[in-house]
Parts: sequence; structure tokens; C-alpha cells
Amino acid sequence: MASASITRSTSIRLAAFYISLFLLSFLGANAVGYNMVASYLYERLDSNVMERFREIETAYDKNGIDGAAAMIRSHGPAIRGQETLYTLKDSGDTVLVGNIDMVDVPPGFSTRAPTSHDKPPTNYRLYRRNLDQYDLTVGVSYDDTNRLRWIALVSFGWATAIVLAAGLGGGAILAFRTRRRIARFSEAMKAVGAGALATRLPISRRHDDIDALAIEVNDALGQLQASVAAMTQVTTDIAHDLKTPIGRLYLTLEAASESRDQASALPLIERAMNEVARITATFEGLLRISQIESGARRSRFAKVNLTALVRDIDDIYRDIVEDSGRSLRFSDDKRNSSAFVWGDADLLKQMCVNLIVNAMRHTQAGARIVVGVRIRGGSCVVIVGDNGPGIPELERQKVFKRFYRLEKSRTTEGTGWGSVSSRR
Repeated sequence: MASASITRSTSIRLAAFYISLFLLSFLGANAVGYNMVASYLYERLDSNVMERFREIETAYDKNGIDGAAAMIRSHGPAIRGQETLYTLKDSGDTVLVGNIDMVDVPPGFSTRAPTSHDKPPTNYRLYRRNLDQYDLTVGVSYDDTNRLRWIALVSFGWATAIVLAAGLGGGAILAFRTRRRIARFSEAMKAVGAGALATRLPISRRHDDIDALAIEVNDALGQLQASVAAMTQVTTDIAHDLKTPIGRLYLTLEAASESRDQASALPLIERAMNEVARITATFEGLLRISQIESGARRSRFAKVNLTALVRDIDDIYRDIVEDSGRSLRFSDDKRNSSAFVWGDADLLKQMCVNLIVNAMRHTQAGARIVVGVRIRGGSCVVIVGDNGPGIPELERQKVFKRFYRLEKSRTTEGTGWGSVSSRR
């Protein structure tokens, strides 16, 4: 497998895409979560301010201004640490008790920015309201709220970083593992290209989509191996089929060249022409098969009355079959008087003739040969049967292969075309 940048790996690209998508979603969820936490903390801060204000208000309701002042003084540690601000004034705007004189504070909730007197500088959440003729302002520092907000923000940041690192790490691991698998596939395909057609792609235990693709490729390689083996066998069979007639042709022409007169040479030339005709028939058969498989002869297809075609063949070959010591009978079925198919009439006729010739060749004298046409399940079926020895059960599927013959020695005439139904 040619080396390539890891960034060009499909796995790492898919991982980066999904990580980016997930990261954006995660960041959006974090932003929503952070805003919800911040909103809750601000609401809690307002509740804390109101709680302290109500404590002082309750003390004022029970014990008057002295009770309110005592409640404020009881918060001495908070006052000294500046976590909480208190200002209680009378109607003359004089501070009665508190730790800071807050001025220009609007009624209700407000926020006080830090000043140069604050140590350390901090914001405060304030609440101001009158207690009869007195004015009370309570403030609570934002420090705890800001600290919790910062903790939440840092937590979300770490969570995002962990997700990003885990996603990139997982994507890198997936990319390297996928590259190793693809490298093994590449080596296997190189072996196939070098001629080792028995090589197959490895299948893992994960049974993922890559394994499903590998299974399909292995099936295709199996079919390719079978096709190449069949082609090799066909080539060998053709070589055997042509070896004998070419040899006879050579000897006949040699004998004709040595003849002293024309009269003795003419029979030899006629024999040579017969051998040439057999050789030509072999190549014509190959050409017809290749044309059919490529679809070139489909332009000659037309509507053919199969019943009429088989009846004509019966009329032509009946005398020939009877001269060979066998009988030929057309099995007539009135229901199939017009069985039409879409095909090449010449090739269909040649197929039927080949089957009849094979039946004559592979049966003994006195055998009965039957031809006919049947319609079964919407399909037209041509029947050529005889009462000969038949095809062994183990060979019945093999005879459908091109150029396959039961006679492995191939010493008799024939090429293996149209023999699949000759002895049913």
C-alpha cells in the first residue's frame, strides 16, 4: 500500500468531522449549562441578600430599632471580613449602625461596583428598603458566586478538553487500525494481480462494514478464479479439439502434395476441406458465444414461434435419424401450438440440431428420440429426450459449463456445445 499522510485517511477525516460536530454540540450544551448555573447562583445570591434583610426586619418588628441594630452587630465577623455590607440610617440620613456608609443606592435590588476603599475590590449585590422612618441597605459580596462560576467554567473546559483528546485519540487509533487492515487488503490484491487467484481478503471477528465489503470481494475473487479456471480448461479443451483435425489436415495436405495426378489428389483435397470446415465450425461457435455474451447478436433477436421451429427441425431430420437406425418423433401438444419467444431463430435452430445430433451420437441403434415444446410457468421449454444411457447424476450440473464433455479423452467428435439436454 502506497504511503500517505495520516490526515488523508478516511477514518481520521470522519473522526475529525464527527468530533467537530460533537464538540460544537458539547460546547453549546456547556454554554447552556453554564448560563443555567450562573442564573441559579445569581438567584441564590438574591435570596441570600433577602434572607439577611428579613432577619433584620424581623428583629425590628419584634424589638424596634434596638433589635435591628443588635442583629446587625451580631454579624460582626461578616462585617469585619467585608463579606456583607450593612447600613442603617435614620430619617436625617445619619448612619446608626453598619460597616459602611452607602449613598446613592436605589430602592430594591442593585449592584455596587468596587471602589478604591474596598480591600480586596469586589462587587456587591444590594437591597434597600425603608423600615418605617429608617432606611436599611444590605449587601452581599459576589466573591462566592464568582468563585462557583469559575469552578463551573473550568469544569466545562476540562470536560471539553477531555472529550476532544479522547475523540482525537480514538480517531487516530481507528485510523491506524483501518490503515493496517487496508494494507493487508492491498497486499492480498497485489497477490491476486500477480496471479495468485486463490488469495482471499482477511475477515476479522468484528463483522463490520469493511468485513462485509471483504466478503463481497472474496466472492468476486472466487468467481474470477472459477472463470479463469474455466477459461484455462476451455483453452485446453479447444487445443485438444483442434489438435486432431489440424494434424489430419496436415497429413492429408502432405499426401495430396505427393500425389502424382489430379485424380488421386481430389479425394485428399476434399478430406482436407472437411477438416477445415470442422475447424471453422469450432471458431464460429466461439464467436457466436462471445457475441451472445457481449450482446452483439441481440440486435438480431426477434419474435420466434418456437413450436413451428421445432416442428420444421423434426420434418428435416426425421429421415436422417431413421437412416441411423433410430426414430425421431415430435411430441405434439395442442395447447402449445403457438409458443413464442424473443431470440435468434438461427441460434435456436442450431441448438436443437446439436441436441438431436448428440442424441444420435450417444445412443444405440433402435433408440427413440423425442422433441417437443412445452409451456411451464410462463416459460417455453424445448424438450429433446431419448431412452439412452443418460447423464450420471454427479455430472448433470457440470455439463452446463462451456465445452464440458463427459468423455475426458475428447477422442470423439464434438465440442461440448448443446450436450446438456441430449440425454434426458
